[in-house]
Amino acid sequence: MLYHYIKIAFRNLRKYRLQSVISILGLAIGFTCFALSSLWIRYELTYDTFREGVDRMYYVRAESETDDQGVSSVTPYPLSSYLKETFPEVEESCNTGAWNSEFTYKGKKQEAFEMSTDSTVERMFEIKIISGNRDFMIPKSNKIAITDKLARKVFGNADPLGEKLKIWSDEVEICAIVAGQNRHSNFPFEILEPPAIINEWGVANCQTYIKVRPGTDMKAFSQKLYQHEIEKGKNKLTHLVLTPVTAMRYDRPIEEPTVKFDHILLFALAGGLVILCALFNYLTLFANRIRIRSKEIGLRKVCGSSNGNLFALFASEYLLTLFIALLTGLVLIELILPTFQELSNVKTDASGLYLETFIYFGLISLLAFLFSLFPIYYFRKRSLQKALRGSTDGKGKNIFPKVSLTLQLIISIGFIFCSSVFIKQIYHLHTTDLGLARADRGCVRIYPVTDGLKEEIAKLPSIAEVYPDKHDALFPCHSRFYRYFTEWEGKPASTEGITIQSIPCSNRYFKFYGLQLLKGKLPEGNTKDHILINEAAVKALGIGDPIGKTLSLKDYPGHTVDGVIKDFYIAPPTIPVKPVMLDFSPMGKNPEDDYSTTVIFRHQPGSSKLCKQQIEQLVKKMQPNAIDTNISFMEEEYEKFLKSEQALLKMLDFVTLVCILISLFGVFSQVTLDCEQRRKEIAVRKVNGATASDIMRLFFATNLRLLCIASIIAFPAGYLIMKSWIENYVLQTTISWWLYPAIWLVLVLLLTLCTGWRIHRAANQNPAEVIKTE
Repeated sequence: MLYHYIKIAFRNLRKYRLQSVISILGLAIGFTCFALSSLWIRYELTYDTFREGVDRMYYVRAESETDDQGVSSVTPYPLSSYLKETFPEVEESCNTGAWNSEFTYKGKKQEAFEMSTDSTVERMFEIKIISGNRDFMIPKSNKIAITDKLARKVFGNADPLGEKLKIWSDEVEICAIVAGQNRHSNFPFEILEPPAIINEWGVANCQTYIKVRPGTDMKAFSQKLYQHEIEKGKNKLTHLVLTPVTAMRYDRPIEEPTVKFDHILLFALAGGLVILCALFNYLTLFANRIRIRSKEIGLRKVCGSSNGNLFALFASEYLLTLFIALLTGLVLIELILPTFQELSNVKTDASGLYLETFIYFGLISLLAFLFSLFPIYYFRKRSLQKALRGSTDGKGKNIFPKVSLTLQLIISIGFIFCSSVFIKQIYHLHTTDLGLARADRGCVRIYPVTDGLKEEIAKLPSIAEVYPDKHDALFPCHSRFYRYFTEWEGKPASTEGITIQSIPCSNRYFKFYGLQLLKGKLPEGNTKDHILINEAAVKALGIGDPIGKTLSLKDYPGHTVDGVIKDFYIAPPTIPVKPVMLDFSPMGKNPEDDYSTTVIFRHQPGSSKLCKQQIEQLVKKMQPNAIDTNISFMEEEYEKFLKSEQALLKMLDFVTLVCILISLFGVFSQVTLDCEQRRKEIAVRKVNGATASDIMRLFFATNLRLLCIASIIAFPAGYLIMKSWIENYVLQTTISWWLYPAIWLVLVLLLTLCTGWRIHRAANQNPAEVIKTE
């Protein structure tokens, strides 16, 4: 019997092959999007979960006005021991640092993840020494430890103990081999080096981690720690916040991932909506097929089929479709797997990935089948008399197909609207005035010092201008300096002080970056202690006209404000502009000039790639043993801020296209069925004087009603969603009124093109022939 049902199911798939292909592809794409995004989310949520007691491990940070994330990434070295001695809830604490690094062995450069280590780090992170000694934990020693995996990669089966590597400019000796840990970690260390100890409260240079005791009330302890104030001499540390080690990837991360966690969740939601759209589409087609096959159903019941047999027949057809969609989804995963792993940075073996996605597919398919049981149950309950006559259920006529099509149109319109606003916002961020000239500006920084580099770069054909002075690049910024002021004329009583980022500047620097003076003047003559401040600083100071005012800190010389500049944006577009001052004081010696050379330049328009190639060749010629060379362009660096949005936009564009195709085919299928079922009605109308255009208007009016109902729901919902999303950005586009009629008219055109020829064909049939066949 099962073989019989499967054979009939295959016949129906072949008979309605176009409908079947659309349904299967829609479900497969939805399954793939949802399964991969679910896998991605689970991967992000399970960092470091292999560690024993990781649920009690926390990253300690302090709230910071100057940090883009609102919290500092580093804390003073003494904080670790202070927390353990002061708070009984803290079982262990440690200081460390972790970063991507490069080392050289026998002239070959390789990348590795480096981490500073002492005995407290060893205990907390369960570092196990396989061979060697613990000298790599002695401060200021030139000893390191490497993992067994890195040892095999670099040295093969040879003993690496005593071998020397060159990390940047330092030669270090391997004194120990440690057991490698799971790479699914925020600390995937391969090299362990001695701790950098600066035992001062005024210097923040390390990351502090704690492990609390079992049973600790984390809500109460977090509040207690946040309210605690640490005062050590002139240094004050307050508002400490805790981030679970397992949440470091998405809770104000130190480095933004390629795709933000919130955007992964949105992609998962988009995949779920595609599944819903495809599911409703298939159920509509399924219901229509049963309506077409109503006489077949009646004959089967006459021949002895029970309701259970009919249910099994319909269920087998549906399950076969889901199974083919599942297999198609697995093929899609195989095709896009390399791109997915590159984008998501999910590091897992292919077999494990396939197994997990197959489990997700199975769960989604099961949920989809359970969701569809009601319509299958409903149609199997049709009475023999109604089935034989092909009659409907009175007032409930065609309700399910219409509701299904309306939901598909709601999802499609929502996707189109959200994607359109998304594109508009991204375009706005690319084209709006950022308060500075970023086009064609670049910077090269090379270690060590390379004499004559600036003069040689100026000779390159791709270079239009080289900045002559010894300033650092405005963006990307390699270091930041801040000043704190407590006194100025007109200071509000509620303000204690203000922290302002200080950027060394000159008239040439100001003009090179195209900064915009709103009022006042550029400092001239003796410019010592003369500054320009941005609009954000004026707002923070709480005074109307700052020009001529002096900002100072008690017992320190003040700075005179000569003018106000337009806010310029050199941070992610979701981060508000912070107070900035341009300090025109004569530049002192830059400590970095002792070990590096920086050149700021402007290249010829459209020649960034050529410029980079020429500079790289020049550097290899002038400094073949360079420790590090960094070439950056302002436009490319700004694009990195939008990499997550760009990735999400590509994914949304794809699922939007899929949903539109599914919805249009659903409408086409419904129109086709209506034309077939209403052939006699159309013929009677034409006999009674109706023209072909009257018939076509009748059908188009039905489709337009569904589109209007869907638009009334989708547009307000889309507006509320995108309005909330746009408010996350500092520079915001407007949701223009013309988007609504434009999207609506495009959909009307698509519906007309999709169904017009089928309606036209039905409206122009010979009524005599129709009535005779009926």
